[in-house]
Amino acid sequence: MNKHQRGTVSELLSAKYFVEQGHTVSKPITDFGEYDLVVDFNGTLERVQVKTIYWDKSKERYLISCVTSHIRGNGRRVNKKYDKHSFDSLCAVEEETGAIYLISNSLVRNRRSITVYPKGKPDTVNKRHMDFEQNRVQ
Repeated sequence: MNKHQRGTVSELLSAKYFVEQGHTVSKPITDFGEYDLVVDFNGTLERVQVKTIYWDKSKERYLISCVTSHIRGNGRRVNKKYDKHSFDSLCAVEEETGAIYLISNSLVRNRRSITVYPKGKPDTVNKRHMDFEQNRVQ
């Protein structure tokens, strides 16, 4: 499965989660925004950026990327960190375990990545880093 197919699976799993929680989910017509879904939380619309949780071999941990990538005219890839206007919430999905994290934009913006533990947090985790396991909803 390529990167785009994996992203589509994550969007569908996110939408499934929200629908199962009783929310209405909409998909923007274009892909120009920095969010993938619009979720109606009982009358409050939120822009949701969906990310696929991946295993980083070099760091030996699961990561959520907190940047958006764009290819410039010269073919060079540029990564941009999200800001407070990019979206309202980030929904991250780890396909193998079915883990889903729902994280407020205020905790995501200006970060490059977030470490999560969809298979359980080891005892060796450094306590000085923010613990995003409290944001796991499934």
